[in-house]
Amino acid sequence: MQNENVIGFVDNLTAFGIIAPKKKSLVVTDKRMLIIDASSMSSTAVAAGFAYAFGIFGRGMANKISKDQIRETTEKLSQANLDELLKSNADNVALDNADIRSVEINRKQILIKTGEKTFKYGLSNPDIKDKNSGVFDGYVQTLQTVLGNKVIAR
Repeated sequence: MQNENVIGFVDNLTAFGIIAPKKKSLVVTDKRMLIIDASSMSSTAVAAGFAYAFGIFGRGMANKISKDQIRETTEKLSQANLDELLKSNADNVALDNADIRSVEINRKQILIKTGEKTFKYGLSNPDIKDKNSGVFDGYVQTLQTVLGNKVIAR
């Protein structure tokens, strides 16, 4: 899409798949929101391995290890040709900002509601639980820059 400016992104989302959770990210532009696959086989394998070996504690360790990798991947992808990025993976989705009715976000999940569908993801960046880190506030600010009062932060 021409004359499109990337405003920011929300990284480290978790979509629950059939076999293993998938990492997703939102790239927020002034015209649309892209839901992109930010998984890599290595981060998925690390998460599965840590969770298997150490249970819930292991899942937390894997999230801390992979959060920076997902953030870096998301930054790189947000600087790429977004139309090509959409075509590169059938799971990637673009939502026109005008079609988004609301975005509800809290420290555990995000719900994006359009007229036709609701997208629900867990927020898996471990820094989001630290109220002093600014990560959650940054996500909210990025979304509000484009969507204004459609964003409901709890």
